[in-house]
Amino acid sequence: MESLSIGEFAMKVNLWASLGYGLILILTPDLFCEILQAEAVNTAWLRTIGAALLGTNVLGSWLWLRNPSLDMGRVQTATAGLEALAMTISLLLGEFTADNIWMVQASVFLAVLVTAGLAPTSIERTYQSIKQPNNIE
Repeated sequence: MESLSIGEFAMKVNLWASLGYGLILILTPDLFCEILQAEAVNTAWLRTIGAALLGTNVLGSWLWLRNPSLDMGRVQTATAGLEALAMTISLLLGEFTADNIWMVQASVFLAVLVTAGLAPTSIERTYQSIKQPNNIE
């Protein structure tokens, strides 16, 4: 049950962090670039990433929090892991142009932590500890 609590906490962090990032990226990508002190180039990609964060991370986390399920846990964990991996690779390759690189580094660190926290939601035995309704009549 403790691992489900960790997963639930990570799912809430995923939801709220993705909501914040997603709204800023989809509504004001130029502001995001200004905050990071990065060139506002290809902001269409930032809007697209914002839409993906809202659609996959926010909606998926919300659905999981309403009704925890193994499949949705796996989707959220895989998505967070892929995002963390992609951001880490881009950071290591020096692909981020932000002057405020510490903000990018903090985002990568948060993504890695969220992925680790979501891991229990993608493991079947985590759900076996949840009491199932007794169907004996």
